[in-house]
Amino acid sequence: MNLLWMERLGDWNPQFLRELKGQLKTRKLAIAIGVSLISQFLLVLYFYEQLNLDGTYSSFCVRTSNYNCRLDAAGEIVIDWQQWWQTLFSILNWTLPLILLLAGVYMILSDLGKEERRGTLNFIRLSPQSSQSILTGKILGVPILLYLGVALALPLHCWSAISAGVPFYFLVSFYLLSGASYYFFYSAALLYGFLSEFQASSASFLTFVFALPWLNVINWSVSLVTQTNYDWSDSVLYYWQWFYIPLGSNFLLAETFAILTFSLWTYWIWQALNRRFANANATLISKKQSYWMVAYFEFLLLGFCLQKNHLNPAQFAESGFLWGLLVFMETVNLLWFLGLIAALSPHRQALQDWARYRREKVSNRKSFWKSGLMQDLLWGEKSPSLVAVAVNLGIKTVIWGAWILFWPQNSAKISAILGLILSLNWLLILAGIAQTLLFMKTAKRSLWAGITVIALIAFPPIFFSVLSMPFYQSSGVWLLTAFPWIGVKEASAIPIFLTILGQWSVTTLLSLQLTRQMRLAGASSSKAIFANRPSAPAR
Repeated sequence: MNLLWMERLGDWNPQFLRELKGQLKTRKLAIAIGVSLISQFLLVLYFYEQLNLDGTYSSFCVRTSNYNCRLDAAGEIVIDWQQWWQTLFSILNWTLPLILLLAGVYMILSDLGKEERRGTLNFIRLSPQSSQSILTGKILGVPILLYLGVALALPLHCWSAISAGVPFYFLVSFYLLSGASYYFFYSAALLYGFLSEFQASSASFLTFVFALPWLNVINWSVSLVTQTNYDWSDSVLYYWQWFYIPLGSNFLLAETFAILTFSLWTYWIWQALNRRFANANATLISKKQSYWMVAYFEFLLLGFCLQKNHLNPAQFAESGFLWGLLVFMETVNLLWFLGLIAALSPHRQALQDWARYRREKVSNRKSFWKSGLMQDLLWGEKSPSLVAVAVNLGIKTVIWGAWILFWPQNSAKISAILGLILSLNWLLILAGIAQTLLFMKTAKRSLWAGITVIALIAFPPIFFSVLSMPFYQSSGVWLLTAFPWIGVKEASAIPIFLTILGQWSVTTLLSLQLTRQMRLAGASSSKAIFANRPSAPAR
């Protein structure tokens, strides 16, 4: 029976079975079970000691009108057991997720780092298993003892939740949401590991930084549910909407939306993971995937801008409020497109291969959009990313431009659309600079590209701030920064159009420079190949 079970498990995921055989040793199992049970016992014992049943004061006693502890007929403290269980449940709500996330991420990346150093990871890559099967086996198998220890704490967690007054349906949905978020963080940590040579410590730290706000939101919602006679409509999340769908009015609706969002982002992360695992030199995502990803991301952001304010309906019709939303979304998009440029831009070797391929390929007479060059720039794996970034920026500009056209006040529409154009041009310039620097011969080209792009974004605003040139007084110079939407509303028409012409000129020069580099690289590579071929013997 045991052999049949292992055989079925091996058929489903051989990597998972391999990890189980390595982890589930008698000594390791005993330690994991012992640590979990002893930790739970000590935690409950500590909270029991806090009751102070033999004294006249307790942190968990029922209070009188003058805030003293109420005593029963026998003179003993009356304990508020629901508050006691709520406190214990809150501690477990923080402890168990942090253990799962931080320790789990560290264990997975440490294991992959060992495999990489030993050379066994490349051996696993050659196996007939899919990359998703191998990495899923790692996620499930490497921290299996950690999962076992946490699973042994779930009965205490469930009992404390029910005793604290948490509804059972909320508890089930809480576990589903937690599972979706943990899988997302594990997947993101895996992707970071492949990009950072499996630095487990930094991955755990970054997981803590990004997971902490999410854990705050979850525990805050749990604390609301455990409050007696709490009206959910008093919460700030009650008016949270997405495309006018009142997500905040119903907790289960908001939780379903969160689970779907985590699932979709996990799907996109796995697209990058599958590519990176199969080929360490491949870009994180393909150009086709980037178009779908950008459309999804912009659509997701746009939904949060389409809502009605029940407290002040006129507020959402004011151009000032809409402009603030636009500035916030453009700032988010700046960070988003910086990541997208890094994910789409191929490095020197891939660009050389593509340049040689383009040089040797026989050209055919087709229309511009159907030509082989344009098809390569739009869909090719190794072609420069500038055209693909331009297409993605076009998708973003069309979506937000349509939203701006529905603004009630025409005076702000023109400035907002000009801000979109200026932002598009700036991001194209940054993409061109990054792709040009990634073609350098130095081994630190990624570092140089990152430093240059960050400097171009951060230095001008700092410089203008030091010179006491705020955007409302010197709006024209702020058009020259990566945040042009800050000054476009105050700037006159001539500086705006001169800035746009300057941006187009810089973009053209970068494109010509990149084209020249590709031609030289293609010619040099072809000459090197022909030079190494043995010459035919003379007759």
